[in-house]
Amino acid sequence: MLWVIAFLCGAIVMALEIAGGARLLAPYFGSGAITWASVISVFLAGLSLGYFLGGMIADRFPTPHGLGLLLLGASATIAFVVPLETWLFPQETTIGIGGIPMPSESIFERMAGRYGVLLAATTLFLLPSVLLGTVSPYLIRLASKRVETAGRTAGSIYAVSTIGSIVGTLGCAFVLLPNWGVKAVLMQLTVATLFAAALCFLTGIPVLSTRRRSRTLLAFPLLTFLSLLPLSLFLCVSVSTSDRSCILYQRDSLYHRILVEEVGSVRYLRFDASYQSAMDLRDPDKAVFAYTDYLHLGVVFKPNAQKVLFIGLGGATAQKKFRRHYPHMTIHTAEIDPAVKEVAEKFFDFCEDEKMRVFIEDGRVYLRKAQERYDLIVLDAYFGSRYEVTLPFHLVTREFWQLARARLTEDGVVVFNLVGRLEGPQSRVTRAILKTMRLAFPELYLFPVEYRRMPWLFDRRNLIAIAPRQPRRWTVATIVKRAQQLLQDGKIRITELPTYAAELYQKPIPTDDVPLLTDDYAPIEFLNP
Repeated sequence: MLWVIAFLCGAIVMALEIAGGARLLAPYFGSGAITWASVISVFLAGLSLGYFLGGMIADRFPTPHGLGLLLLGASATIAFVVPLETWLFPQETTIGIGGIPMPSESIFERMAGRYGVLLAATTLFLLPSVLLGTVSPYLIRLASKRVETAGRTAGSIYAVSTIGSIVGTLGCAFVLLPNWGVKAVLMQLTVATLFAAALCFLTGIPVLSTRRRSRTLLAFPLLTFLSLLPLSLFLCVSVSTSDRSCILYQRDSLYHRILVEEVGSVRYLRFDASYQSAMDLRDPDKAVFAYTDYLHLGVVFKPNAQKVLFIGLGGATAQKKFRRHYPHMTIHTAEIDPAVKEVAEKFFDFCEDEKMRVFIEDGRVYLRKAQERYDLIVLDAYFGSRYEVTLPFHLVTREFWQLARARLTEDGVVVFNLVGRLEGPQSRVTRAILKTMRLAFPELYLFPVEYRRMPWLFDRRNLIAIAPRQPRRWTVATIVKRAQQLLQDGKIRITELPTYAAELYQKPIPTDDVPLLTDDYAPIEFLNP
């Protein structure tokens, strides 16, 4: 049983680190290097402290039921993670301007920016990792019979525990998270830890007196109930309040925490805490998020476009509108997450046909494998946290833009939805991306989205960047005139597009103080203060 306990606890530690540490914190702090570094550091610190304390406790109480009590404590702390997360990070409770639920302020939002993730990880996961860290030295003490074989015993325990960690890592990533949400996985880990505790008590029963054996058997169900109580109460409260929630669907995929919610007649798609798409149920053709209409500026630059590639599906708002407005176009979409496609089909009326197809593939990988060229490549792939919306770094480097240019037709155009700022201290990421794009494309045309419909997002403006493969040298008047002509000819149906075209950003954009982004060096998470 000691080998089984070693294997099981090794698996629990790594599954907790991935499911809890990475996926639970990602909606609030993103899933970048800072989040991973914080989570890994907290678990390593907790395990180190647990190794030390476990050895001390095992020398004083070298019985299996001592380890069982520690594991009961570990199960209780794992069960407390979800209620504690809900308390520390309040869910949306108010409706902001425009009808979108706005997140309540959490304690960590008053901390030092994104580095609050380290404190959050410590609060949620230090104690469980410490208690789980006591297992290996405790098992070594229990399994050691002679000094001559102590080294072999220790090596065997750590080997079995490490194999369990490998199984826990792969099992959580490939089996648990794709089929259950984070909260369900944490409950499974709580039960698995209780099972390991039960094995300890069963192993220790023969060495106990009859009276102590009876007390142990009676105490275990009570301690089990107390361990599961916080999570059970939280789930009961969640069920009782679900009727008042506007959330229609929630799922943790390998890449996002996906939520679908309705406010009035508008249905929203969220990845973690960032809004990706919206559909007005009364008027599905209406652009709830104005930037999706700005994407049609790409047609002004390439009116005879036949083949379009979207990188990023979301709720397929843009794809559906392109399909309706330009029935002659072939529309391909590269979407990395199969769960996103399922949600778009189920909740946002997306349907593939002979002209519109989705390929489950990372956008850059798809471009690298693609044998055909596109007239338009539309990049709109983001993941987000409560604090910022972030592009995957490999989709903004010099190498990516060179690849995208190579996959365009001779006079093709890249249309890029860039969320950011062009001025001020928070503009360094945006300016670094634009600096990098200029190496691959001879011209850039920037159209800041007018926030008449989304004034609550003024601090994170959408910028539509148009990057032609060949230089055009068009003025504002030229772009507006072409948009008006296409509208008059019925080739575009966005009546406000000439107005959008007139919003061309013409101020100089300094880039001397920002780095060139490459596959080797792309610190997009660290550029802004």
